[in-house]
Amino acid sequence: MNRKTIFVDVLLPLALPNAYTYRVPLELNDWAQEGVRALVPFGKNKFYTALIKRVHENPPQAYEAKYVEEILDSKPIVNPIQFSFWDWISAYYLCTVGEVMSAALPSGLKLSSETKLMLNDAIDFEKENIKELSDKEYLLLEAIQIRKVLSYSEASEIVNLKNPQSIIRQLLIKSYLSLNEEIKERYKPKIISYVKLHDAYQNNDQALQQVFEQLERKAFKQLELLLFYLKNADDEKTQHATRWVKRSTLLAHFDSTVINALIKKEIFVQQDFEIGRLEESSATQLPKKLSSAQQKALDEIQDAFTSKEIVLLHGLTGSGKTEVYCSLIEQALAQGKQVLYLLPEIALTTQLVGRIKRYFGDRAGVYHSRFSENERVEVWNAVLPPDKKDNSFNQQQHHIVIGARSALFLPFNNLGLIIVDEEHDTSYKQYDPAPRYHARDAALYLASLHGAKVLLGTATPSIESYYLAQQKKYGLVELKERYGAVALPAIELIDIRAEEKGKEEVISNTLYEKIKKSLDKKEQVILFQNRRGFAPYTECFACKHIPHCVQCDVSLIYHKATQKLTCHYCGYTTIPPKTCAACGSPDLRYRGFGTQKIEEEIELLFPQAKVKRMDVDATRSKHAHKQIIDAFDNQEIDILVGTQMLSKGLDFDNVALVGILQADHLLGYPDFRAHEKAFQLMMQVSGRAGRKKQGTVLIQTTQPQNPVLSWVLNNDYQKMYQHLLAERQEHLYPPFARLFSFVFIHKDIDLLTHACDWFATQMRAVFSQRVLGPQSPLVSKVKNEYYKQVLLKVERSYSANTTRQLVQKILFDFRTDKLLSKVRVKIDVDFY
Repeated sequence: MNRKTIFVDVLLPLALPNAYTYRVPLELNDWAQEGVRALVPFGKNKFYTALIKRVHENPPQAYEAKYVEEILDSKPIVNPIQFSFWDWISAYYLCTVGEVMSAALPSGLKLSSETKLMLNDAIDFEKENIKELSDKEYLLLEAIQIRKVLSYSEASEIVNLKNPQSIIRQLLIKSYLSLNEEIKERYKPKIISYVKLHDAYQNNDQALQQVFEQLERKAFKQLELLLFYLKNADDEKTQHATRWVKRSTLLAHFDSTVINALIKKEIFVQQDFEIGRLEESSATQLPKKLSSAQQKALDEIQDAFTSKEIVLLHGLTGSGKTEVYCSLIEQALAQGKQVLYLLPEIALTTQLVGRIKRYFGDRAGVYHSRFSENERVEVWNAVLPPDKKDNSFNQQQHHIVIGARSALFLPFNNLGLIIVDEEHDTSYKQYDPAPRYHARDAALYLASLHGAKVLLGTATPSIESYYLAQQKKYGLVELKERYGAVALPAIELIDIRAEEKGKEEVISNTLYEKIKKSLDKKEQVILFQNRRGFAPYTECFACKHIPHCVQCDVSLIYHKATQKLTCHYCGYTTIPPKTCAACGSPDLRYRGFGTQKIEEEIELLFPQAKVKRMDVDATRSKHAHKQIIDAFDNQEIDILVGTQMLSKGLDFDNVALVGILQADHLLGYPDFRAHEKAFQLMMQVSGRAGRKKQGTVLIQTTQPQNPVLSWVLNNDYQKMYQHLLAERQEHLYPPFARLFSFVFIHKDIDLLTHACDWFATQMRAVFSQRVLGPQSPLVSKVKNEYYKQVLLKVERSYSANTTRQLVQKILFDFRTDKLLSKVRVKIDVDFY
């Protein structure tokens, strides 16, 4: 045993600026190593799962080190590259490493500490004169005497109070209670019981024959079970050499007493195994043969990788970029490398995963937030290097991981290729909580740590990425031909001003006729509206009053399924009023339309068609995305209505028509990227049409002369890029500047204003005219808290490290001021 005095610097999943140092008990010295979890006390009574970042022999100078309670792992679950990656995210996005750790580790790898209420052992309740107690105090004390231990939630139910803290505090003051912290392991391996023939009868026909004869005379049911086992031992997808069969398989046909009898006679052996929850699959299909255009793109990518670490693949929608990705994945796997395939949305993974699994089988794994705690831990473990000592029944290894942005944090140790599909997509940006990172940009740094290559793929590159490719920082490869030489969809604009005539119609006459013709031909239709709910707002026809959320500065959205007005910011709901709160008029009307209203109206217009909606409200369950996409792919749905989920790389052969119902809403948003986003979204949605033959896209608008619609009409990415790049250069926006957003939040508007003014003044003293604000954002009040914003716009030529150091100093002064520190600050770097 190592007898030295050892200390460890650990990361805690808290917003702490520094690592914290603990002393390791002598008996745990040999277990202390970088990258393993440790259970440590922090604060008065709390315990946390910490990660050991450094092992050393130097005690802290400013405080006495507490002892580590327990080392939780026998081998590291986080590697040095991950620690370096976390440090970079913390520094670049101006957050703490603890916040990065909290986002990176699956919650199943974090032990939770729960406070338990117990009787005070020092008091003899039989002899003690009970002091005066209130009814609820007596009720709670009596319950603890009976149950011995209670959690806070159980105490809350007993006294029928949401927060029982005041009652518990009184019992603590009167010395009747003590508190204890119970540590709970959140990850629970899936354990399954298996049964097999005893070794004495394995490959011993003579001994087995004697068993048959014995059972035939005395226990015919047991003989039936033995014969059933022998048949199924070869059929089960288990380790055939050991001939294990699930006990549950036998229980489906035989009573447990029969199984137990054979175990007692030592004819059967039973053993429990840890089994993975992840679906098993085998490769069933070779990747498609590349077309000449795809092969040319692949060759150019490989050539670019000889001199560039990052390559941008600009390929038309439907050009077959996924097949090019698969060829690159094959090459990376042949070199013994791991591959990370990033996608912007969970919805996109459902269709793509099936294709990748068919090509690569169990070598490919999936990781995203819809997985359970236990599934996420198992994917994490499947990416770790294999443990030769692991005796679990099913130790999967994933060499390819397909996932949304959180997949960046998996413990890769030999990453060779990162593919960022739909690299332009805003879903790669994490907004809340911290770290507010951009997965595409973070992927570039992660690749540099591994020495891996990065392929950015999209039909509509972000202006920043295309600019870097034009500047020769990235390689650039263009795939300008759709797979199968299918023509791009024909795009038409519909000026709905000419058709509406004062009425608010969901679909124009032109779009109605096109839908009807498509349905007559047994073709499918996609209708796009980037607004969920039934109606965006309710308006009094007499005085134009609009009901707003009582806690937020936004109008309430009507959801017909629940028949309630709902706030999409705080979740507040209320029954729709029957009369106007301002003037008393009963003439209240729902204005605008969301996906729910469109779905309802389309069902009325086309009663024979099968209509389905795909938005956040319709896809809350774990497998809802997959069920809708599979049903549409199998042509069980005729018309699919949805939000931007529909725009993200989905591939449907039978879609002949796409309708964009309100293009104006995409064009008018007050954001310097509004026109770029509108172009990308409309082009991506349009790309869902005509994968096998030329399709049609109809765009409803009141602004047919808008230049963005002209670019979409002509599929003219270059004109869009040149026009918007010139605007950004003139007004100093990315890619010519870095943007920092500081949002201040507090319930007291006067304190908030004071704090914002102080911060802006300090920032202007350093950065002068580069500081904008303070100003109120579009939504200036959420959950009864007011919001104000200060922006910092710094040209690219200015040192990024110097900028961050100066900002950190001002933030430090802000957070250490007794009054100002009461105001919360949300920092967002590259918030676009």
